[in-house]
Amino acid sequence: MDDCRRVSSSSIFLEQGIPTSIDNQVSDRDDDGYIKRTGTLMTASAHIITAVIGSGVLSMAWAVAQLGWVAGPVVLLAFSFITNLTSALLTDCYRSPDSITGKRNYTYMEVGGK
Repeated sequence: MDDCRRVSSSSIFLEQGIPTSIDNQVSDRDDDGYIKRTGTLMTASAHIITAVIGSGVLSMAWAVAQLGWVAGPVVLLAFSFITNLTSALLTDCYRSPDSITGKRNYTYMEVGGK
């Protein structure tokens, strides 16, 4: 039976199996021992687009109407740069201290080092 690591987030529990084999040569596991993810660039892009479109498109017309034709696009462009910066920071924090070979951080608490 596999050992399970429980990560609690309020009342939600995630159980992820960790391999118990000594040689760690299980093909369905990644470098941290967790089951490999099957997401692709296409599915990740689809999730990001649906999240952004779902919350932003409905309020964009109202925001530009309130700010005007000059300030509206300027503020929209400013927030696009802020969103790009924060997404780059989150991707850098996913593996630390090195973004290529560092240890994966699965929770925000692990990123903070606590």
